[in-house]
This record gives sequence, structure tokens and C-alpha cells, in this order.
Amino acid sequence: MSKIKKSFIGGFFVVALILLFLVAGCQTIPVTPVIGTYTPIEVFEPDKELSASNFKSVVEFNDFVKRNAEARDYESYGMPGAGVRTMDMIMETAVAPQAAGAEKGVEVSDYSETNIQVAGVDEADIRKTDGNYIYPISGKTVFIIKAYPGEDAEIVSALKFDNKPLSLFVNEDYMAVFGNYHDLDFFKEIDFTPRQGMTFFNIYDISDREEPELVKEYKFEGNYFQARMINDYVYFITTTRPEYRKIYPTPVIIEDSVVRPIPVRDIFYYPIPYQSAQFANIHAIEITDPDEDINSKTIAVEGSQNMYMSQNNIYITYTEYISEWDLTREITIDLMMDELTEADKELIEKIKQTDNDVLSQREKETKIFQIIQTYVSYMDENEQEELQDRIEQELEERLEEYKYMEFTLIHKIKVDKDDISIDANGKVPGHIINQFSMDEYDDVFRIATTISQRWSRFDKSRTESTNNIFTLDKDLDIMDELMDLAEGEQIYSTRFMGDRLYMVTFRQIDPFFVIDLSNPRNIKELGKLKIPGFSRYLHPYDKDTIIGIGREATTTGRTQGLKISLFDVSDVENPEEIAKFVTSERYAQSTAEYEHKAFLFSKEKELLVIPVYSQEYRWEGGGESYNGAMVFKITKDEIELRGIIDHSMAKGKYYGPLVERSLYIEELLYTKSPTLLRINEIEDLDKVKNIELEGGESPYPIF
Repeated sequence: MSKIKKSFIGGFFVVALILLFLVAGCQTIPVTPVIGTYTPIEVFEPDKELSASNFKSVVEFNDFVKRNAEARDYESYGMPGAGVRTMDMIMETAVAPQAAGAEKGVEVSDYSETNIQVAGVDEADIRKTDGNYIYPISGKTVFIIKAYPGEDAEIVSALKFDNKPLSLFVNEDYMAVFGNYHDLDFFKEIDFTPRQGMTFFNIYDISDREEPELVKEYKFEGNYFQARMINDYVYFITTTRPEYRKIYPTPVIIEDSVVRPIPVRDIFYYPIPYQSAQFANIHAIEITDPDEDINSKTIAVEGSQNMYMSQNNIYITYTEYISEWDLTREITIDLMMDELTEADKELIEKIKQTDNDVLSQREKETKIFQIIQTYVSYMDENEQEELQDRIEQELEERLEEYKYMEFTLIHKIKVDKDDISIDANGKVPGHIINQFSMDEYDDVFRIATTISQRWSRFDKSRTESTNNIFTLDKDLDIMDELMDLAEGEQIYSTRFMGDRLYMVTFRQIDPFFVIDLSNPRNIKELGKLKIPGFSRYLHPYDKDTIIGIGREATTTGRTQGLKISLFDVSDVENPEEIAKFVTSERYAQSTAEYEHKAFLFSKEKELLVIPVYSQEYRWEGGGESYNGAMVFKITKDEIELRGIIDHSMAKGKYYGPLVERSLYIEELLYTKSPTLLRINEIEDLDKVKNIELEGGESPYPIF
């Protein structure tokens, strides 16, 4: 080998090593903290017991924060309801939920509520209805609209906010409105300025719809993440990143103008090497008794969480990755430590013992690496190549220890009214796509994951992605697993229904799987159907029929128009696509593909409504364009487009008119875009009334 080539390799190795440490050096791990100590960086160990510990003191909590306050914000390089048991009861409750109408005004008994995942677990939304009134959010305003009868519909009151509301709940004569909060004057007044965001949570007495009364104001530190409501209790979750501060060291709650931190004993963490640590702050609020004290718990999690809630438990999940970069760094440090002089070893020890107030974990790692870097730079080309060979040899051996390189961590939080407790923790290989990847049934937690394809410079070929299903007991120990489904593909949608799972994977064609979960210790694949395209959202029509919404595709995997499918699963070994609708416009799109709350279905009314948008451009000119809501007649074996409720006349530019939600009350269909509520007859879609929502604005960024 020429000297020039050797020099290049050696120099490149030093530079690569420097970049490796600078980029990867900010990973942190929780331990029993002591101020001024240094903990070597570790990688996630899947075999390590995963049990939660709470902090015993502010000092202990602060040390955790200092270790994780500068955790890296990138993913590792190279990584790719309870009590309802019969299927008929699940369909009746979850598919077309009904509720008694409000006592005021016309008697109403038939109206649609928010499309939820679990019966009895309401989900926060940008609009609610009680059958007589509709409560939509538009821009920074919450309207209360007398909705029925349609010809008499009108706005009766409006609540205008300085900060944009994000979602709400309505519970009889109480309404909770919440969103991210920014008010520097208020922060100055209470002498506390949150740097990790603040969320307002207002409770209103709406017994007089024309004059809602604010009865309680909460502000929770952090950005709004998720919220659910069971009976009278709202479970409200915000997220914050670790931030060291002497005053109010833990996440705070502001009740009216009184600030109080969450006690450290109510904050829990796990023995994992956090990549991008966050605190999930869970608050239980009795919405119908605003004066009742709230209870809160906080758990340390990773960024990019998903959440599922049954009637008894909250499950928060996130993905941990085992990175070759982290392993390489760990091996390099171990190999180089024996090469250091005693003076430099003592210097490194002093750096490790430096108070965390003076040097953060990341700063310590950087200084330690600067010392190691000096030794590497003094090596000649042969020594550097030998070091690189030793690193790669040990890395290859370490990688053989790991069967999987990604794991979904599951944290189970038990709830009972205002009681919140950390109940169990578990993990399974792979990652999930959304809340519908999870389910709880008869105290069994079910989850579907995709294991990403794995590429390593030591492998002669990459390992293809696979898809997997797991059942876990109440302690989140794995009961059974069905592995390696649809190799080379990934999950696009899942729907758990009683003792079955319906799952769609995709790369070029759409395998629609039917999985038997009746025996959680013996998961079985019952049948599958391969058709072009894929479904992003699955919804039950009845126990033998599934609705899918997604995209049509060619046999080579090239996507086409928006597609709605009906799957007959009565013969579980041979599921069949019995009907479908595909738009002729290739780029037609619907938010219902990704947001289940935008999906409206009623079996009794043979009604399916989804938002739709198309702006077609063709070289020869023309092309179909529309902006509104598609209304379908849907039966057990037929899907027919009846028409489009047009919203293109709504105020706003570009994406402003996009329909967000739809609902029905008795014989009327209501569709809402940011600045317009349209009322039409369900039978013939004739216009009844339009109500402009002044102050509404698009939820999408406009440039």
C-alpha cells in the first residue's frame, strides 16, 4: 500500500472517530445519581430487567436531568375495551356510538360522536356534539352552535382565546378546552417562564350555552400530547424535556395563579440509555367537579411516543435502538484506555468527578475524547489500521449477540378515577405505527410491530423487514408471538376486534391478514388476501366485514388514486375484497387515511363520509379538482359515491377550505372546514344551511 493511501486511511480514521464521538457522545443513561460523577455511555440492553424507580430526592432528580438535558435529538444512524366482550357488543358501541340527547330543545336521540378506538374511552377532538349543540374549534375560537333543527341552526356563543385551542371535551354541562399557552406577561406575574412549553386547560360551566362560565383554569408545564376521558375523568398528558433549574426543579402545575411542582416521589424513570429523554406528565382531572384536587404522575420516556388507553390502563410506548455507532464508540474507549499515561488517566478521572453544575455529561465526554484523540493522532498508519481492525473485530462479535436491533418499550399506567399508578413494563422487538397497533382484551395486551430491515457492513446482504404479533400478560411478559410475517414489507394498518386482528402490510401488493388471538398463548394466522394497493386505516362494518381506506397501486407498487375497500372475512381462511371505490384522480387525498376522527360511518344509515381534496393538473389541461367531503352509500357488499359536499367557497386560501370533521344529527349531515359549517340532508344531500365561522384559520402551514 502506498504511503499516500496509508496516510489517507489513517487520517480518515481519525476524522471519522472524531465525528463519531462528537455526534454520538451525548447519549445518557440513568443510574443511582451522585453529583459530580461520570457514567460511561452504554447502549440499550434488551435482556436487562425493565423496572421503574421513582426519585427519592431533588438532588437525585437533578442529577438525572443534568445527565439527560443535552441528550441527542436524532435517531441512531443506519436504523431504519375492558368489560365489553362479545363481538356484537363491540360493533354496536364502537362503530356507531349513540347517546341521549340534551334535555334542552328538541328531543334528539340519534347522532354521531367522535370516532374512537375503545368503547367508553372518549378521545379529545377539535369538535364535539351532544346532539343539540355542536362545539367546534376554529382558529382561536370555540363556537357553541345550536345545531338542530338544521334550518334554525345558529351560533349562540363564542369563546375567543389569545392562544389557539387544540382540542376539547364536552361532558353534559361542562366543557374542557386546552391548547399550548404563551403569555409572557403572565409568566412575569408568577415569576416563572417555562422553557419547555406550557399548556392551558380551562373548564367551563355550559349549563347556559349562551353564556359559558369559566370555572377553573389550569396550566400544565409541557406541550399537549394526548387526552382521554372515562366517565367524568379526563386523563391529560403533556411532555417536557429534562431541564435543570433550582427553582421549581420538576414539571409544574399552575392552578389559577398558584404554582406548584410535581413531587419528585411521583416522577419515575427506567434503567435504559435514553437517546432523547422526555417526561410524560399524566394528570387526572374530574371535569364535572372542578374544585376537586387533581392527581399527577410523571414518567421518563423517549421522544416520539405512541399511546393507547383501555378502560383501566394507559399504555405509553416508544422505540429503543441498538446502534453500531454506540457500540463502536464504547469499544474504542475500552481499547484506548490502556494506552494512556498515568497522568492522563488521572486527568480523565478528574474530569469524571467534576461537579455536574460545572461540566455536563456531554462536556465531560468531549473532553475525555479530546485526550483519546491525541493518542490516536500520534499513531502511525499501521497502528491506526490495526486499531481499526480490532474495533471492527470486536464490533462484529458484539453484533452477533443481538438478534434484534430495535425494541418497543411498553409502560403500563393503571388508572382508577383520580388514582394513577405505574403498574408494569415490558418490551417487544420492532416498532409500531400508531395507537391502533395496540389493544387490551381480557387483561391481555396485544401489539403488532415491524422489525426494520437491517444493514451492516459485516453482512453480505441486508436482513429484510418482517412483521410480528405479540400477546403479553398483565405484567407485560410475553405469552406468545407470531413472527416473520410478510418479509420485506411493513405494517400499514391494523385493527384488533375481539379475538381477531386484521392487518395490512405493503411493499408492492397488499397482503390483508386475518389473525386468530382467541388463545393468547397460541397466535395463529387464519388467512390472507393479496391485492394491489394498501389500506392505511381499517374500520369494522360488522363482525364479518371490514372497511379499509388507503391507496390503489399497480402490481409494481406504484400508488394510484384514493381507495376504499370492503373486506369479507366470514371465511377467515379466504378473506375477500368484495367491493371497492377508487378515485380517477391519482393524487386525491383524504385526512381520514391518517386521522381516524375524520372518518364518519353509520351502518344503520348506510353512510360513510370522509374529507377529500384533489387538485389535478394535466399536460393537456383540465383535470378534476374538488375540496369537500365525499358521501358514500355503503352496505355489506357495496360502496357507491353519492356526491361531494363542496367546501371550496369557504374563506381561506390554499388548504384553508379543507374539511376537518363530519357528523350527523338525526336526518342531517354536518361537515366542518376551518371557516365553514355546512348542513345538508342525508337523504338527498340538499343544502339546508351554511354557517360561517369567523376567525377560523387553516391548521396547515401557509407560506
